Amino acid sequence: MREQGLHASTEIEKWTRLAMRRWISEMTGRLKQGLPIQQYYLLESLRANGTMRCSELADTLQITLPAVTNLANKLVAGGYAERAHNETDRRVVMVTVTPKGLDALSELDEKAAELVEWFWQGLEPGETAELTRLLRKAVEHRTVVDKN
Repeated sequence: MREQGLHASTEIEKWTRLAMRRWISEMTGRLKQGLPIQQYYLLESLRANGTMRCSELADTLQITLPAVTNLANKLVAGGYAERAHNETDRRVVMVTVTPKGLDALSELDEKAAELVEWFWQGLEPGETAELTRLLRKAVEHRTVVDKN
């Protein structure tokens, strides 16, 4: 029984890794005329959560604080985001998405939707629903476990 569990784990790891690599490659290709994928993910986080501290963005995106600072600098320079200091603690830097950033996200969302349709086109509607359920369950479980 242990060997079957190990085999299943290896299969899940293999297919997860291949799917993620293909997904990132395709998304990067589709976004090449717009923002780099890392900047897109940062803007998505800001849109979903509103104004955030750089440290919150680092936690959310699971990247280092210097990486967030670098991404934020590029987004601010491009007019996609704004930076402000917290009024109660000037050391805390807050980042928010601008209207230009929201417009860019709308365009990029269309490319992401095209990618979802392309990537999962071989699935039947019931399979798509099951995949969505399983992905949501895995992400929600990780979110709960990581908070504790």
